[in-house]
Amino acid sequence: MPPREKVSKEQVLNTAFEMTREDGFGDLTARKLAQRLGSSTQPIFRAYDNMEMLRRDLFFKSVEFFSDYMIKKKGQTTPIYLSMGMAYIELARKEKYLFELLTSIDDYGEEAALSNLLKDEQEEILNRLPDADVLEMEQKRELLLMISLFIHGMATLLTSGRVTMSDKEVRLLLTKAYDGFLKSITDISDS
Repeated sequence: MPPREKVSKEQVLNTAFEMTREDGFGDLTARKLAQRLGSSTQPIFRAYDNMEMLRRDLFFKSVEFFSDYMIKKKGQTTPIYLSMGMAYIELARKEKYLFELLTSIDDYGEEAALSNLLKDEQEEILNRLPDADVLEMEQKRELLLMISLFIHGMATLLTSGRVTMSDKEVRLLLTKAYDGFLKSITDISDS
């Protein structure tokens, strides 16, 4: 009998990622994963102590997936908050199960905060916020946080089906929200 082919941790993670994209993490079991890999469950539990450890790695792989997508969509002519916000919402709609995984995990500490989604890009984003030249860096961070929370809330409502809007309507609402957040910060600065 020929020796069994080794299944790497990377293969387990990548296969679990694809299965999560298709059916969600809630439907993923070690048995189903092993079947897709064409192996027993032993290689899965050699790579991961338990399914929760796999879920954690899937979370961070999803964060990377969302970040990469948003960075690719970062426009030079469109305001950065709008191009990246629309990309986040678009991907949340397309990748409902990955978005669900991103938003369902709250026990991985500070490193899992959604504010870390674009950590490496944050300085560029802050420097490209429209009409924010007069703001101090801390105020820019506050503005980015406010619009990010708004974008995430929109994505959550749109993917859950609680709100239905066209892309045009979403763009308009994001623009109004950004303008309102900016005005609230500049009004406080002027006081």
